[in-house]
Amino acid sequence: MSNNKDYAYKFQYAHDNVYGHVVSLLENIELSEEHIHLDLGCGWGAICDKISENHKLHYLGVDASVEAVEYLNSRGKEAYSFMLSTYEENIQFLKSVLGSRKVASISVIDILEHVLYPEELIKTIVELSREHHAPVVISVPNFTHDDVVFKLFCNKFDETNSGLLDKTHLNIFTEEKLISLCNKYGFHQIGKKDIVLEKSDQHFPRELLTIADQSSLAQLMINLRRGIGSTGKVNQFVRMFLAGPPSQITDTYNVKRPFLSIVTRTTGDRPEELKETLLCLTGQECTDFEVLVVGHNLTVEKQLIVEKIINDTPEWIRNKIRLIRVNGGNRSTPLNEGFKEANGQYISILDDDDLVFSNWVQEFKNLSEENYGKILKSVTVRQEYEPVKTSFGEKTSRAVTGFFKDYPAEFDFLKMLHHNQCPGLCLAFPRSIFHDFGLRFDENINTIEDWDFIVRATFICGVADSGVVTNIYRWWLKGSSSQTLHSQEEWQDNYRYVQNKFNSQYIILPPGYVKKISTFVSMSLNHGTSHMHINDESIGSEDNLTEKRETAHLLLTSNSWNITKPLRLLKYLMGSKTCIPNIFVASEEQLDELIVNIYNSRSWKLTKFLRRSTYK
Repeated sequence: MSNNKDYAYKFQYAHDNVYGHVVSLLENIELSEEHIHLDLGCGWGAICDKISENHKLHYLGVDASVEAVEYLNSRGKEAYSFMLSTYEENIQFLKSVLGSRKVASISVIDILEHVLYPEELIKTIVELSREHHAPVVISVPNFTHDDVVFKLFCNKFDETNSGLLDKTHLNIFTEEKLISLCNKYGFHQIGKKDIVLEKSDQHFPRELLTIADQSSLAQLMINLRRGIGSTGKVNQFVRMFLAGPPSQITDTYNVKRPFLSIVTRTTGDRPEELKETLLCLTGQECTDFEVLVVGHNLTVEKQLIVEKIINDTPEWIRNKIRLIRVNGGNRSTPLNEGFKEANGQYISILDDDDLVFSNWVQEFKNLSEENYGKILKSVTVRQEYEPVKTSFGEKTSRAVTGFFKDYPAEFDFLKMLHHNQCPGLCLAFPRSIFHDFGLRFDENINTIEDWDFIVRATFICGVADSGVVTNIYRWWLKGSSSQTLHSQEEWQDNYRYVQNKFNSQYIILPPGYVKKISTFVSMSLNHGTSHMHINDESIGSEDNLTEKRETAHLLLTSNSWNITKPLRLLKYLMGSKTCIPNIFVASEEQLDELIVNIYNSRSWKLTKFLRRSTYK
């Protein structure tokens, strides 16, 4: 709290500052008139008039500054000089000045960071809050504002006479530290109205590259920090608490975690396939995992089916399974909820129609030994399935093909920027990418949410490959799947949305990719064309399937195809639908058929005049 009364007066009636936010939070609480508002560390009483006017409360201030207290007394305000200390001393003094009067509310503004014994002060206000059923508003500066973090990156730490890092600070606070400290003694947050500043008083010196607005480094760091707890731009935490029972404090850094959390989405529509998925997990060589079955929009009937499937598993694995119900949202929503609840060091996606071999978990764990912190990748094979009905009347599925090696053994970052080559079940993500770094599945899209998440996570973590086949991705020839539930137009719209997202931000390329990019540029210059296939031996050969996917993608995103969209809509309205598979997972036969049909289509022939040497 500033010791300058002019400073206090300058801001006491402004709304968008710490004092205005404290008063605003209290306005949402029904307070008993004529009771006391206790302002600990009151300084020059910046909120005293508003408290008296808005709530008809009797203002009582306490501060170590004799000068500030005398000033408040001269204005007819009740205030006392006292240096906050231990719990016993604090309680004894405060009860002596309160007497039998009731406390309606308490504020602790910019004082917790200055006292010698912050936990003693928390214990004190918890006791008063519990005794009087009074809400407490606490405000402290945020030590993790972007400006502070970015300056620390360059070994800069600047104390100032006032503000975010003033020289009288004895304690520093992050959001986690404030909430944990309050929870420890029984304070539970019931409201917040933080002060958000794009640039704090620590936004200097201007030439420092980590905070220079237009430097690439600053933009990259802003992008990397964007999701972290959403507190990067918070200058001051302003939170309201109410006393209750103390919370069990968990040491998140020393907690015993399973190696892998397995997130399994299900809508309850494939009970037999879900049984097979869980059966695969009972046969794992490594059992250091937990399973989170995330039921999305389950009806009561389907919930009972899913619960029975879980209960029918062997006891040892049943004890590892948790059912989490999620309602609303889209395909991304259950993933976000599952990752949120996951306790493992790593997290993997295993949907209710996926199959894994006995080495699935073990390969991830082996790979992590020398690559901890990276995304771990094994190899997926694709197998085509179709639904069938058994002689017992139950719906199940059967494989109708052998295995297809559609997905590469090695992760290629540049190709992943173009389209997804990694089904979720071949990857394990570090827990920290979600829980500490704040990365989330984008709930604005209803398809390719995994591809979007994988690429953004790769920017931060990198990828380690095992080269070992550990799982089967089921490809449904008939029945309901994400391919049939969403139109090709929706897939393409989502694809463009994700591509624009990648294109709008700085990215981090792993070692070795400068040479690949240089090779691409050389090929383009030598061949004199803007279109080329990635087939140079120096960067690894590609099979026909990948080339056909790229050709199909170029055709479907061409000007010729987009311009003639009304013709296909008219065709659809007349009862004839153009069937377009998902090109990123389609078989070679499907791609051949698609490419031939486009070349022979009326749309393509009508737009011949648009095309020259490249697809347009």
